[in-house]
Amino acid sequence: MSTNLPKIKPMLAIQADPFNSDDYLYEIKWDGYRALAYLDEQTTILSRNLLDLTERFPELLHLHNKVSGKPVILDGEIVVLDEGKPSFSKLQSRGKISDILKVKRMSKQIPATFIAFDVLYKDGESIMNQPLELRKKDLERIVEHGSDIIVSQYVYGSGIQFSEAVRRIGLEGVMAKRLDSPYISGKRSNAWRKIRNIRSAEFVIAGWDRGEGQRKLGSLVLVAYDQGQWVYMGKVGTGFTRDEEINLLTILNQVKTDTAVFNPVKGEFRAPVWVKPVLVCEVNYTELSPDGRLRHPSYKGLREDKKPEECTIKQVEK
Repeated sequence: MSTNLPKIKPMLAIQADPFNSDDYLYEIKWDGYRALAYLDEQTTILSRNLLDLTERFPELLHLHNKVSGKPVILDGEIVVLDEGKPSFSKLQSRGKISDILKVKRMSKQIPATFIAFDVLYKDGESIMNQPLELRKKDLERIVEHGSDIIVSQYVYGSGIQFSEAVRRIGLEGVMAKRLDSPYISGKRSNAWRKIRNIRSAEFVIAGWDRGEGQRKLGSLVLVAYDQGQWVYMGKVGTGFTRDEEINLLTILNQVKTDTAVFNPVKGEFRAPVWVKPVLVCEVNYTELSPDGRLRHPSYKGLREDKKPEECTIKQVEK
């Protein structure tokens, strides 16, 4: 990584419903790992929490050859495309592999793509204070499209229609971004708004309830962080395959503890096993009940790129 390029935490968005505005552009919300690419004489890719992802995705090691105006920092998303649509499950199967030989093999069998949607540094200088619209034009000029890198496309003004079109083809959602907005590192701003077709949020696993019959894992116990304490959000017992069930139990057994990190409601659990609040998972759901429980939750996968303390009540879509 170039010593002249600072480590930057990505700008974040607030939740929103579809809307039209000539002050905003609208682009696909890509379902992958948020990442910043530092491109100079080599490629370095850092997660939103500044973890180095470079070695996990060797097929992206030459992104620096696809851009001009180096040194450059690009904001984007690492995705695995399956028939043109991002597959988070396939991406996750890549993300959890650490063996070098397996990583190289999987990089050819299930290749990842970097979807670039912003440029923060160009020619070694920050352009984060420039309006988004100008940064987007710079991004188009400096990136050469290929199988390893694509520039995210967008439309102006027609957010409701674009959201509906994205929903019809089965994508996760839309990002609305104000045209004149600067890039605010590490901050959540209403200049960027995420419009989800499927409600989804990250939660911390606080334990699991034992299953019945052949299922050893009945459900995961979920909590969210609120003002220094963990709040119970409900259980999720669907969405994981048999292989995922086995993998989860292996990981969960390594972080078992004697007591729950929240105050369990009497009668809520049959045979719970508590764990330390260190594992983050993403869950799809329809809505929250009046008492703050997830309705119709479905497990989506572990998120190694998220910290437990980021899983706050405020981030859960009401």
